[in-house]
Amino acid sequence: MLAVLIGVNLGPNLTYVGSLATLLWRRIVHRYEPETGSDLGVFTRLGLLTAPATVVAATAAMWAMLRATGS
Repeated sequence: MLAVLIGVNLGPNLTYVGSLATLLWRRIVHRYEPETGSDLGVFTRLGLLTAPATVVAATAAMWAMLRATGS
């Protein structure tokens, strides 16, 4: 169950269209601060760099917690 929560919460950050929340957030930011840009390439590169790293870190933390608690 914990692994599913990690995948569902962190996985969508991999791409721009990964989640509705990301699409809505980017739309609102662009409406009120158009100078922030809406470069899809930058967003995708950041997602490709950060999403796998956070999934690995969260999985390692989950594994360590399960080992420590004996569950």
